[in-house]
Amino acid sequence: MVLAVILVLVGLFVASRGVREWTHLRRLRSEGRHTVGTVTGHETKPGGSRAVIVAYTDELGTPRQLTSNLSSGVPTFAVGEPVTVRYLAGDPAGAFIDERRENARSLLLHVVLGLGFSAAGVALAVQD
Repeated sequence: MVLAVILVLVGLFVASRGVREWTHLRRLRSEGRHTVGTVTGHETKPGGSRAVIVAYTDELGTPRQLTSNLSSGVPTFAVGEPVTVRYLAGDPAGAFIDERRENARSLLLHVVLGLGFSAAGVALAVQD
């Protein structure tokens, strides 16, 4: 029973992270600044997956760099490819890549994992 509760709590936590990311992205789209960045490389993660690295310039002309919060075996974007970057005024360090394929993958991952953990916890609780 304890494991069932833990699984449900993990599922709710993961789903809430997805909701928080979605609301942040909506806020960036409505209130944020946007600029075009360029993919400059891929950061290899410990498991062998690669995250996209994007260089962009903020509203003050300061060059910035961001690394995607999502990584995979095959990067979403090729080096040299332009991408839209959004950030809130005064907070360019909190920038996000605003591309449909990047955001959809991230949100789907949170939803699937959140529902999966929660469903596993409920199924385990029902068996007891």
